[in-house]
Amino acid sequence: MTPAKQLRELLAEDGALLVPGAYNPLVARILALEGFPAIYAGGYAAAAAGHGLPDIGLVTMSEMTDHLSRITRAVTVPVIADADTGFGELANATRTVREYERAGVAAVQIEDQVFPKRCGHMEGKKVIDMHTMAQKVQAAVAARTNPDTVIIARTDAIAVTGLDDAIARMKEYEAAGADVIFPDAPRSVDDMKTIRDALRSPLVANMSEHGKTPLLSRAEIEDLGYAIALYPSSTLFAAAQSARDIARILQQDGTTRDHLDQLMVFGELNENVLELSRWQSEEERAAT
Repeated sequence: MTPAKQLRELLAEDGALLVPGAYNPLVARILALEGFPAIYAGGYAAAAAGHGLPDIGLVTMSEMTDHLSRITRAVTVPVIADADTGFGELANATRTVREYERAGVAAVQIEDQVFPKRCGHMEGKKVIDMHTMAQKVQAAVAARTNPDTVIIARTDAIAVTGLDDAIARMKEYEAAGADVIFPDAPRSVDDMKTIRDALRSPLVANMSEHGKTPLLSRAEIEDLGYAIALYPSSTLFAAAQSARDIARILQQDGTTRDHLDQLMVFGELNENVLELSRWQSEEERAAT
């Protein structure tokens, strides 16, 4: 079964699919080993962890597909991939979907911001005309070579033109063939309910810590009728905080000796996550 087919079956189940974000293959493997049935590869995390850059449209499509290929090769669970604005206009969106499919992703997410875009929870966003975005969604749907590839249409209009316009946009994207709708940065649970009542498609609830949307649990998101409970940046925020904490400890103490409980054990990383023994067996088999 392809990852895209796996994802469609997961979305067909009752309840909300809990999807954390992975910013590199190592974190993707950890999340898969911890039992998450799907993971998310976001543009914010790719820019920050892969390039040390903010999420303002600085990462190219080829850089993102390289990033995604490394993640999809590391895991067997479906990967939902952020494609920003499709990296351009209609022809660009078409190529993006095909390149993302070649990279092994199960779902392609495209948004209606102008280019250069910015993280959905930043200020100063701008959106394109809804009919232009609907054409982009149609192009993305038509471009997929695997009919199971999930096309996710995101709107950033709530923070720009208001909730009513955002709902009108989401209905347009729904009609254009998007499989899943992603309303970014609703400001209240009431807004999330209003969106749910207005649309038929599966919806994404984006839980970005310190962002504009109330931070809800999977159960709360499920009660609202949303299909995906997305935590796109939790592992990135945790890693950044942990790295800074350890850096300050090392700077202050000159050693990490008294803080080993904050570090994954060398043997556990090698065996449980990186599967060292399996690779050594492969090496031995090849040698004989």
